[in-house]
Amino acid sequence: MKRAFTLALGLGAGVVGGIYIMRRLDDAQRAVQPSNLAGNAGRAAAGFTARLREAVAEGRLAAAEREAELRGQFDVPNLRSTLGA
Repeated sequence: MKRAFTLALGLGAGVVGGIYIMRRLDDAQRAVQPSNLAGNAGRAAAGFTARLREAVAEGRLAAAEREAELRGQFDVPNLRSTLGA
């Protein structure tokens, strides 16, 4: 009786483990399909582009603020005031 229980327990654990491993392998196989890879790459590129645009905009704003600070500090007119616009 004890051996039958141990055998059943071992077979059950083997079946559950096998099912788990097969599901993980199927998920991994789907993740590396060309259509999924292309979609992931497109989303990553779009996210990078958005972050890059935001960083450039913040950099331009910081540069304009610093330029205005330096022009005020050294009393240098900007181009618009020089041309009379």
